Amino acid sequence: MIIRKIATGLLAAALILAQGQPLGHAGSNSAKIGPIVLGYYTDQSDASLKLYPNRFNMLATDTLNTDGQGNLVGFTPHKALDAADRYGMDAYALVSNYGEKGWDGEIAHRVLNEPAAKIRLIRNMLDTVRANDYVGINIDFEEVRPEDREALSRFVRDTAKEMRKLGKKTMVSVPAKTEDDPENGWSGAFDYEAIGRYGDLVQVMTYDEHGIWGEPGSAAGLSWIDASLKFAVSEVDPSKLLAGVPAYGNDWNLSDPSDESGAMLAWKNVRTLIRGLDKTGTRDAKSKSMTLRYTAENGDKHVLWYEDEYSIKLKARLVGKYGLAGISVYALGMEDQAFWTALQAGLK
Repeated sequence: MIIRKIATGLLAAALILAQGQPLGHAGSNSAKIGPIVLGYYTDQSDASLKLYPNRFNMLATDTLNTDGQGNLVGFTPHKALDAADRYGMDAYALVSNYGEKGWDGEIAHRVLNEPAAKIRLIRNMLDTVRANDYVGINIDFEEVRPEDREALSRFVRDTAKEMRKLGKKTMVSVPAKTEDDPENGWSGAFDYEAIGRYGDLVQVMTYDEHGIWGEPGSAAGLSWIDASLKFAVSEVDPSKLLAGVPAYGNDWNLSDPSDESGAMLAWKNVRTLIRGLDKTGTRDAKSKSMTLRYTAENGDKHVLWYEDEYSIKLKARLVGKYGLAGISVYALGMEDQAFWTALQAGLK
């Protein structure tokens, strides 16, 4: 990130922090102060916009999906955009390939490869960004098939070209990885070098190292994030990169043979659960995340993996280590004041 006026910028940053004002900038053409702190907005995020607007300076509204024909499904959160404008935040419209049954590789395949669907989607994204005064688009395609790797890169290229004609930007969310294996079923479609060359920002989803669909473990282990970012900066200009942190943990029910009753738990709900259990978790040496085993009221055995203030601070420090543009948080509404305090301590 380029700070146009270094001396006055540092003074302004000190004054803003001292006064508790937003960390962002008044309008997209002003010089940014400090690293980007991107908050992902969902339909559960309105309270965070009211409570913590001075803790993040960029917004991505996760409220739109595409179907296989390139139409947009969902809504534009006008009140959230009004708040972003009021607090001087750049706002991106996120468009995903999340369908009725979850992440849908077939939807992605069609809009990436069928000319009519591709053109329609790009036009719809342009119309949405222009009509709602978004700064740009955030492409969040997941479960993309490895064979669609080149098509995905071309889609980013073509979208960014059209966005720039309107003075708009293109951000791309990519799965974290520590090496480039084009055959990998989850991350193979994402050519970091090409995506970073065409896009304006690349948001690395350095979370979900472990999820409730698999074996228990940290959602975002420190060593895994570090290795993922080390690879990312070898492929993409660090000034374009955002590192993701989760505002949630995961709770596995070890007594459930079907492995279907585990749950993602928001940061604030994890803290409530721990207080109710009156137990203390232990820190995992490798991931620096916390883990806690407990027995539920019905007798089921659980293991909880979560972040605390210390682990969030350690992971936020990687932004400085690698000279990244900033950090992203998924998602607003899951966190509390303690989360933001820890995050900003790590970013200083």
